[in-house]
Amino acid sequence: MSSPVEALQTPLFALPPPPPSLSLATARAETLPPSITSDQILVTPQHVINLLDSDSEEILLLDLRVSTQYARSRITGALNLCIPTTLMKRPSFNVNKLAETFKNVDQRTKFENWRNSKYIIVYDASASQLKDAAICLNTIKKFESEGYKGIAYIIKGGFSEFATRFQTHVDRQSSSVSNGAPGRITMPGVDAPLPVIGGCPLPATKSAANPFFGNIRQNMDLIGGVGQMPVKKPSDMNSNLPYTVPAWLVRASEVSDNGARVADKFLHIEKREQKRMQDALSGEVSYGPPSAGMRGPGSDAVKIAGIEKGAKNRYNNIWPFEHSRVKIEDVPDNGCDYINANHVRSSLSNKRYIATQGPIPATFVDFWNMIWQQDVRVIVMLTAEKEGGQVKAHDYWSDRQYGPFRLGQHSSRKATLDPSKIHRHRLRQSSTRKSSAEKPNIIRNDSGDEPYIIVRRLTLSHEAFPFEPIREITHLQYSSWPDFGAPAHPSHLLGLVEQCDYVVRSISHTKHTDPEPPSSRPVLVHCSAGCGRTGTFCTVDTVIDMLKRQRSMPESGDSRRGPDEPNPFGDIDGSLMQSGNMDLIEETVEDFRRQRLSMVQSLRQYVLCYETVLEWLAEEGRRAEDCC
Repeated sequence: MSSPVEALQTPLFALPPPPPSLSLATARAETLPPSITSDQILVTPQHVINLLDSDSEEILLLDLRVSTQYARSRITGALNLCIPTTLMKRPSFNVNKLAETFKNVDQRTKFENWRNSKYIIVYDASASQLKDAAICLNTIKKFESEGYKGIAYIIKGGFSEFATRFQTHVDRQSSSVSNGAPGRITMPGVDAPLPVIGGCPLPATKSAANPFFGNIRQNMDLIGGVGQMPVKKPSDMNSNLPYTVPAWLVRASEVSDNGARVADKFLHIEKREQKRMQDALSGEVSYGPPSAGMRGPGSDAVKIAGIEKGAKNRYNNIWPFEHSRVKIEDVPDNGCDYINANHVRSSLSNKRYIATQGPIPATFVDFWNMIWQQDVRVIVMLTAEKEGGQVKAHDYWSDRQYGPFRLGQHSSRKATLDPSKIHRHRLRQSSTRKSSAEKPNIIRNDSGDEPYIIVRRLTLSHEAFPFEPIREITHLQYSSWPDFGAPAHPSHLLGLVEQCDYVVRSISHTKHTDPEPPSSRPVLVHCSAGCGRTGTFCTVDTVIDMLKRQRSMPESGDSRRGPDEPNPFGDIDGSLMQSGNMDLIEETVEDFRRQRLSMVQSLRQYVLCYETVLEWLAEEGRRAEDCC
């Protein structure tokens, strides 16, 4: 658990843009940089001090931490190069583009002299092993790929270790960041209190562009487009499927197309969001939900509210939209009803989600309050607590008390991600279950080598409602999905979706072969920021539900349902899906992005959606063959 001091600190970490596309020869799971085996690249702070004392003019010292950390304190003489690992891996983002991020002329001149530096020394916050120093390794490789012949080092233990041992070499004077990113937000000429959203301060709309415009993720990420990668079919997928593969999915996975059609769709999704955010942060902020017909003239008009900039955000560039944000209920007068979370649902499915950031200590009580008020019974966590030495999510479930909420932990076990095992278990359960109220028996993982999720059984009660029944919460955590990347295989994501659906169906007592019924409870989904991996999971889960719905709909002209008979699918207009030509993944991502920022954040994740739906169709074929 974090210390009280850590809990009070404002989280000012900017979420980096998603990674470039992989080369055509790259495997699906290859999302991490190639490893460097030599331990000589890691050097102690004492070794760096010796070099600084003897050859300081021949050293280029780079601080790779976020700009707000650099502004507070840094090694004397260091330049701040706060560039996401994902951009470092992009060939088009060369050293010249790194130099362009420096707005200070002297600092840029010093950086541009890198070829003449005898040493290039880099450091992050606290990495003491190469496996935790991905950003440092990628930075060094950027220089080496352009012919650097000098010596490159990474400071072992990062700034934390160096500052502890050599405080006299640390500059703690306030500094403007070297790459032009804003530190603390100020509003020149604004004397009145800033407008508020849910009791939390917002930027003044007329001047919001100045401090916030640089935070638009796509401003940097769309340099050179989004890349291209093929949509790969399952190796055993054949033409003998029990169901017809939709035409849009056939086109997306054509070998000759090599992923160009899918990449172009994602590029346009990114550009539309970029335009929405540019309009919003230029003061053209409007309030209310998106209007219908978003594809017509004026479809890119801004339909988001102002942006919360308090200590309740994990990242300073991922904000909830006002029209869809979750509001904490029954707050006292002048209280704050804000939490970084959005209600998310596609117009073509009854699947409902709450997409949110990984809770931070300052929002633990708000998080469990939201769980209670929204009657959430299933939580899907798509991140490890730490990745590459960085905290991606905090442990919000191990304590027994969170404000008025009492949490009980009853079990924790590993469960398989093998879709075929999950299906066989479902068949056994449906034939042997004596009571529909019986708790679901999670399909366990008995192999140490097999991918798995952790399933926690929790109970939640509220002190203010002592006679309210204790609620059972199922917490599913998948830790092997790298930020901005993809699981090792689409079947792993499919297995996660199937496990989640199994738990949800066990609670709602509905058949897994049927589409989601109306008025179902929302599933809460989060990763670190609550947009990339979260959006990918929700998209796959929703599109599979749409395909189930297509199969259950009557053919055109079929009048099996009487005119007065209620629609079993609620308010969903199924005619939009019946042609089979609508790209359901594209439509779903567009839907989601109008409800929460950057849902499905990278081309790799967007392609993964197609590959996982193809994997689901192939799995359906395997099951049909087994039945025969």
